[in-house]
Amino acid sequence: MNEINNWLTQLDQATQEWLGELGDDVTEAELMWQAFPDGHSIGSVLTHIAEVEGYWLHHIACGEPYHDLEAEVLNAAIDQGAVKWPTPPPHPLSFYKALLAKTREKTKLLIKALDNPNHTAMRGEREFTLSWLMTHVIVHEAYHGGQAVLLLLQQRMGK
Repeated sequence: MNEINNWLTQLDQATQEWLGELGDDVTEAELMWQAFPDGHSIGSVLTHIAEVEGYWLHHIACGEPYHDLEAEVLNAAIDQGAVKWPTPPPHPLSFYKALLAKTREKTKLLIKALDNPNHTAMRGEREFTLSWLMTHVIVHEAYHGGQAVLLLLQQRMGK
């Protein structure tokens, strides 16, 4: 169980670091802004972070039914390969923080309930270890969290 707690602590620390850099005064316009047509926005990136955590840790690792958070919040799918990120609807930063917190709360409950750091899960024909799944989500979040901070800086520093 200590290994599981360590992974969850790492995930929380990564989140706290980039959320701290993002700050609390991000406007709805800043959350919706895209540097280029169909490009990333802070709001879509934050939704994507929650979506990926839910997909890999709730659905794949723990067998929960899949919940398409991106379609629900953004009313469209993100196509990362084609760089097509929908403009998010206007929501305050508190909306996205609540989305992330709700996802994390569920992650902690589900992953702790596994009580097995050697747990494996299947996605189609491929088997994933809990170690891989947790590492993937931690790295993914750090990448996109930094991206959200950079998008804010880009706006505020004059592009």
